[in-house]
Amino acid sequence: MGRQAATNVQAGAEGTGSVREVQALPPSPMLELVNSSKREKILAGMLEAVGAEGYDGTSVRTVLDRTGLYRQAFYDHFADKEECFLAAFDRAVEDARARLAEAVPAEAAWPDQIRDGLRALLALVVEHPNRARMCLVEAPVDGPALRARYEEMLDGAAPKLREGRAFDPSAGALAESLEEATIGGIAFLLHQRLQAGGGEGIEEMLPQLLDIALSPYLGPREALGLSSAARGG
Repeated sequence: MGRQAATNVQAGAEGTGSVREVQALPPSPMLELVNSSKREKILAGMLEAVGAEGYDGTSVRTVLDRTGLYRQAFYDHFADKEECFLAAFDRAVEDARARLAEAVPAEAAWPDQIRDGLRALLALVVEHPNRARMCLVEAPVDGPALRARYEEMLDGAAPKLREGRAFDPSAGALAESLEEATIGGIAFLLHQRLQAGGGEGIEEMLPQLLDIALSPYLGPREALGLSSAARGG
């Protein structure tokens, strides 16, 4: 009887005219699973499409071509391309944070955490260059909502970098916005590299990024030592 099962239905006894109320059935777990699977496919398609074609070059049709789904499936989950992009961006950032958390031992010294975190980040860029392009190249330039998400992503890394102030006796003299500026600079360098040549060879940037991240807190000499060690593997 489908949806009619949630309404009043005629009792089975012919001619009695009695009516009984049937309780609505809960949503089918299988239906929820199918819908969730479609949503994940659309997000993955958006990640890859924007990374490969750019935000302006990506349309709903472009995303659907990568997923094999129909247009209605898209609009069942998202109002428009921007809403889908924001959800895909959030998913990519969430996945990256989980990956970095696995790669960075909580008990390690702070400089080692920064080194391991940057190494894992660069490995992610190599593994998923289209996702990296979407987050670091496309998001900063495609409208205020996307730019805001990008800034939130960068700001989320500032507290970990700020822990380095404990290593610097003159930390009070450091600019209040140092961490945000440092993270922004690292993101800009990755942006440039991705625009110039994708993710190829990007892991070679680790010593340079380590020097930028650590020098304000450890001093150039010690930061250079860690950077040189990273260069040697």
